[in-house]
Amino acid sequence: MAIEYEDSSSVPEKLALLVLIAAIVIGNVCVFVTYIVRSDGKHWSNMFVLGMAFVDLFIGSFVLPMRFISAYDKPLTSRLCAALTIGESCSIACIIYNILFMIFVRLYNLKKAFQPIRRRYIIILLLTIWLSLFVFYGIPFMINSSSYLLTVTSSTTNQTSFCTTYATSIHHPLWMSYAEIGLIFSFPLLCIFLGNTFLIRHLCQRRPRRLDSIDRREYLVAKKMTWHVLSLSLAFLCLCLPWISIRILIIFVNTKTIQRTLQITYYFLIVKCVVFPILYAATNASFRGSFAMYRHKRITTNNRVWTVHAYFR
Repeated sequence: MAIEYEDSSSVPEKLALLVLIAAIVIGNVCVFVTYIVRSDGKHWSNMFVLGMAFVDLFIGSFVLPMRFISAYDKPLTSRLCAALTIGESCSIACIIYNILFMIFVRLYNLKKAFQPIRRRYIIILLLTIWLSLFVFYGIPFMINSSSYLLTVTSSTTNQTSFCTTYATSIHHPLWMSYAEIGLIFSFPLLCIFLGNTFLIRHLCQRRPRRLDSIDRREYLVAKKMTWHVLSLSLAFLCLCLPWISIRILIIFVNTKTIQRTLQITYYFLIVKCVVFPILYAATNASFRGSFAMYRHKRITTNNRVWTVHAYFR
């Protein structure tokens, strides 16, 4: 099957993509470094944060560089394009389910506040969904990738490739597209909307009266954690929902205008990988404390260096 697509060779677009790749890699590496240096940063929410940071780092270090090569350098081989498509599809689906599980684990934690959540259960949950998504996307492509990949021909350069630029078309058969609409997009997003409703309802409740200092501190910590989960979920919906909507539409109507729209919304989708590390530092008390601790150590070290210089003058 062959379709037409439009080449994109804008220099500002190339530079923007390179800057985006660098920002994604640096931001999410900082997330891992922050977790490692933070001695008490082992809260259950950090498992989800690290899971999303790992996926975002994979997008910035593999998916986007391969997309850049495919769009601006040379066409990818069918096997490399299949690997790119599997990785890209699994990454986006993993983020969706990561947000979903994070919301409902938070709701469970609010209902049973005195029952600790074991981190190993969360790790097993994340690994299970990652493996399931790899099986869902990977096996069809690896068994017969040449039948599922589209051969695309540029209208400007007459160049044939196995990959469309920026995921501007579907890469799998129709039955898999319908399964993707139901299992990857519709059902998780519906649950995310319902979970956000319960989180907002909890945040709107009045603070209990006559709390002592310890209970007041615990109440504020719990409320900040709810805000943390809700802010990540809302940011995800704002940045990813346009791409998901157009992604479903293009399965039924595939035109150049929709392809261009999908390419634009794909940039919003990728911006999430840059925004999320900032949200981690702004709304997660553990990560925010780590950045503050790093700043305090840096200032203390500088003061000691200046003191030594002043002493030997």
